[in-house]
Amino acid sequence: MHSALPRSKRESYSRSAVMRGAARVPHQRPDPRPPQGICGMAHLATRPAERLEFIWLELTGRCNLECVHCYADSGPSRPLEEGVTLEDWLQVLDDAAALGCRRVQFIGGEPTIYPGLPQLIAHARGAGFTEICVYTNGTHVTEALKRVFLDNRVSLAFSVYGSSGATHDEVTRRKGSFLKTDRAVRWAVDAGLGVRAGIIEMESNAHDVGPAERALREAGVTAIHVDRLRGLGRGADERPAASQMGELCGRCGAGKVCVSSSGEIYPCVFARFAPLGRVADGGLAQALSGWRLRDFQDELAESQRAGRRARLMADDCTPEQPAPDCGPERPSPPCSPEIPSHCGPEEPAPDCGPERPAPPCSPEVAVSATVSPA
Repeated sequence: MHSALPRSKRESYSRSAVMRGAARVPHQRPDPRPPQGICGMAHLATRPAERLEFIWLELTGRCNLECVHCYADSGPSRPLEEGVTLEDWLQVLDDAAALGCRRVQFIGGEPTIYPGLPQLIAHARGAGFTEICVYTNGTHVTEALKRVFLDNRVSLAFSVYGSSGATHDEVTRRKGSFLKTDRAVRWAVDAGLGVRAGIIEMESNAHDVGPAERALREAGVTAIHVDRLRGLGRGADERPAASQMGELCGRCGAGKVCVSSSGEIYPCVFARFAPLGRVADGGLAQALSGWRLRDFQDELAESQRAGRRARLMADDCTPEQPAPDCGPERPSPPCSPEIPSHCGPEEPAPDCGPERPAPPCSPEVAVSATVSPA
C-alpha cells in the first residue's frame, strides 16, 4: 500500500483547484447531516459504495496543443503536476481495482507527456485491469511509448479535426500537429492496436468533417464518431451548474468517475461543477458512497426529464410530420432516464468520453454551444 498524503499536500489540492476554477464550492469534509439537494431531497451521508466499472485518470492538465474547444481548458501553461504525485496515481489504481474496476482511460491534458505514464500502464495491467486506453492527440507518441503500448495491449483514442493541416491545425493552434497525429493513427492501426477517433464539429471545421471521416476510414480506423461542440470548458466556465448539467448525458456517475489532475473526484470528465470528493480526503470509496453523488444523480435525472419535456413541447408534432420521439412505434426517447443509454469511452459506438463528448440522442442535442479561444 502507498502512504497517505500529508496535510500540506491535501491543502494544495484545494488551492490549485480553486485557482483554476475546478472547485465550484469550498472544500468540506463529509457532513453527517447533508444539506438538501437541488431536487429538495436529503440522503444519508453514506451508503454502500457503488461498484466502480470505469475510471478516467487525468494525469496532467498540461498539453502541447491549445485546442479552441478544450473541455478541460488544458494547455502548455498548465503545470505538469498539480499536487498528485506518481505514488498517488498508483494508489488510485489500487483503490479502483479494490472497488471492482477493470477499465481505465488515461487522459489529460496530454497524457503521453506525463513521465509516469509507462509505469502507470504497467501497474494497471498488473492490478488486473483488462481494458487500458490512452486518449491522446497523437503528437507525442515516442518509440518508447509505442513499445509500452504494444507490450500492455493498450488501445488508443485520437481527436481529429480535419482531413488536412489547414483545418486540423487551426483548431489545435499548432502548425504541424495534423501530420504528427496522422502518423500516430496509422502506426496504431498497422500495429493492430484498438483505435478509435472522434471528430468534434464546430464552425471552423464543419466543411471538412466529411472528408476527415473518409480519410480516417481509408487509414483503417473503423470506430469513428462525429459530434457537435458542447458548451463546456473554454468559453463555458462562467455558466451556472444547472445550465452545464444540461450538457451531460444521463449516466454520469453510474459506475464511473473521473479523477482530475488536482485530485478532485467528479462523476464524469464533463461534470467539473459537481465535485464528489478528493483522493486525499476519503478517496474513491467515500466519493462513491457519499450523499454528493446521490444528489448529483437526482439532479441529473431531473435535468434530463426537463430537457425531454422542453424538446417535446418545442417539436411540431403532427400526423403528417411526427416529431422523432412522438408516435406509438416510439413512445419515448432512446436515451431518456427511463431508458438510459450506456455512456462511456470504453465502448466506441455509444460512448461519451473526451473523444465523443455528446450522446447523439440526448434531449439537449439541439442546443448550440459557442466557445471562444482563451
